[in-house]
Amino acid sequence: MSAEKLKQMYQERRYILDEMEKLKNDRQFLAQFKTPVEFIDWFKAFVDPLLNIQYQIGAQWILNADVPGVVAWLRQGVWNEWAANTVITRSITEYRDLIDTEFMNVLAQQISDECRHYYIRSKVLKMYGGSMEGFQPIKEWVELFDFPLRCASKRLEWPYFQVKLTSTLQVVELTSVYHHRGVHDNFPNNPKLWVEPYREASQLFMETFREIEDDELFHWSIAERVWMKYANTPEVRAEILDCAGGALRAAMEARIRRVELSEKKAI
Repeated sequence: MSAEKLKQMYQERRYILDEMEKLKNDRQFLAQFKTPVEFIDWFKAFVDPLLNIQYQIGAQWILNADVPGVVAWLRQGVWNEWAANTVITRSITEYRDLIDTEFMNVLAQQISDECRHYYIRSKVLKMYGGSMEGFQPIKEWVELFDFPLRCASKRLEWPYFQVKLTSTLQVVELTSVYHHRGVHDNFPNNPKLWVEPYREASQLFMETFREIEDDELFHWSIAERVWMKYANTPEVRAEILDCAGGALRAAMEARIRRVELSEKKAI
């Protein structure tokens, strides 16, 4: 499936984002959930069609990729790990007074995970014969990692900053779970990536991607924990949808652009 077909699939499901934009202003709708659990379950079901596109992006890309395409794709991935780490560290240093101390330990764990992912991706990139020399991040990914603090900073008060922050970065992590699962599930079916001298690199790629996928599921759980504690009013739920909708939109566009440029070996 080409980047153009992925764009078409995304366009067919953009109505979900448009509907979310409307629902964030519908206090009657947001008040119908009796508990945060009901709201979380609704959210995951509502965005599931978009998450399934993320799976398809990963699956179709890896089924058609060659080694130079993987190298291009990994270069952006290494930068992404650095960028994600930067967002979290800035959040807990520059906005420490607005972060619930109950969640400091899980955010610290995420920082550790992102550092390990940076190392892993860099190692796999080198094994494929690539490097970060001359790399310039894709504009859409720069915008994606600028978005969490930009959206959270629209309301610099307790608990809204915390809620809005986790409704951006951690929602991006949820899309990553599906995307990486698509890559991991379909990697064995691309014979071009299992020829020498790249077999060892591909084996490590497979193993580490499953590890990263598990970590990203944990990172998404941070949002669920925050929402469980605070998503008990229509106002808080509206703030969640405000940032989550923007994060989903940015993540969809960034990943499709990454596939497009990977196919052209232009990263």
